[in-house]
Amino acid sequence: MLDFVIYFVGFIVVSIGFVTFFGAPYVPTLKKQVQDVMQIYPLKKSDVFVDVGSGDGIVLRAAADQGAHAVGYELGPWLWLISRYLCRKYPNITIHFGSFWRKDLPPDTTVVYTFLNGKFMPKLERKLQAHTDKYGKKISFITYGFKIEDRESKKQQGPMYLYEFKPNDLRNTNIKI
Repeated sequence: MLDFVIYFVGFIVVSIGFVTFFGAPYVPTLKKQVQDVMQIYPLKKSDVFVDVGSGDGIVLRAAADQGAHAVGYELGPWLWLISRYLCRKYPNITIHFGSFWRKDLPPDTTVVYTFLNGKFMPKLERKLQAHTDKYGKKISFITYGFKIEDRESKKQQGPMYLYEFKPNDLRNTNIKI
């Protein structure tokens, strides 16, 4: 029995830890940080709020409480199950299991939030810019703790930074005209 417990605990630790290779480790979001996210960009019912690495779904639930449709992407199987359970009473929350990098944002996305390792920010910046170019609609982007190099934030609230991506905005990319 002890062997089973050791293997099971090891499996959980490894399954949670492998996520750090694709983004950031799970760190619970505190209520004050959720408030900062909701204050930096006041959501409307027409917003589609996407959380990249949605963890236990606390930010998704706050966005849904504001009336927005909230979409989460979670790579960790245990966190995905937990967030599905905690968000089960919210009809305006959708949580996808799998790598955000291999999925498209919903076409009507208006706001994206992430707490992502800084080394992945350039890749996410390219993905967001490609999305805005494809659909011709701007996206507001909230990042927790990590700035985007060479892009000026529109606003800061505590550790949150708000950026705006506009379609065909070549001045904010590394493309030289």
